[in-house]
Amino acid sequence: MKVLDDVKPAAEKLKQQFGSWQSELALVLGSGFSGLTEQLSDASSLAFDVLPGFPPAGVPGHAGRVWFGNLYGTRVVIFQGRYHYYEGYDAYQVTAPVRLANALGCKRALLTNAAGGISSQFSPGHFMLVTDHLNLVGDNPLRSLTPAPFIDLSTLYHLSFYANLKQSLQLDKIVLHQGTLAWLSGPSYETPAEIKMLEVLGADAVSMSTVPEAIMAKALGMETVAISLIANAAAGKFTEPLCHEDVLAEGQAAAVSFPTLVSRLLSLWK
Repeated sequence: MKVLDDVKPAAEKLKQQFGSWQSELALVLGSGFSGLTEQLSDASSLAFDVLPGFPPAGVPGHAGRVWFGNLYGTRVVIFQGRYHYYEGYDAYQVTAPVRLANALGCKRALLTNAAGGISSQFSPGHFMLVTDHLNLVGDNPLRSLTPAPFIDLSTLYHLSFYANLKQSLQLDKIVLHQGTLAWLSGPSYETPAEIKMLEVLGADAVSMSTVPEAIMAKALGMETVAISLIANAAAGKFTEPLCHEDVLAEGQAAAVSFPTLVSRLLSLWK
């Protein structure tokens, strides 16, 4: 079996392990978000590499576990980490968590990531609700599927609760923006010239993940929300060198406020 290709064996193993558990929502946690699993009640977990066809997570900050439990009154499956295009996987393979969640019956997906802030309104520690994306990698997770799924992405991201969520978070001094996310392959950070290009194209933040997962979720009929943590100012927007350790540190700092954001979001996302 090709790695991260067929998720049915993994789904069967999880059903055998956890019985009739029916998750309402799947969460994919990006760099720095893994602490959200501490908010689960009635929680159980397995390592990724226990599942047939799933390798261990290969990036610092991604624990590589799948969790089942209750999160603020919602039955969830949480992927504590993800796979990345820059690790050598293709766009279809990196969507394995979303495909597995769908095979388990999930109808909604909450995708998270750490991103570089391009908009002048964004500062490290702010959050961004993704309203649209720019796929600049040159690959698509639906490529080679037959019949070809010609899906409309104009309403990919669920946004109806944004105004209410933004207002409710202000009470906790949590800053939530909305904007367009650009997807580039990584693992190197973008050059200042590339960031200038992205700015002209309309990107507000840039990440090395999430977009293929969102496309696959839409193709599978899942209602999708994506949240970016602005972990650093993008290249050319700040004088200090960019490094992954700083991204993780910013994620740990934001971990205090992220559970509140998720709790409020789930209360509004009906």
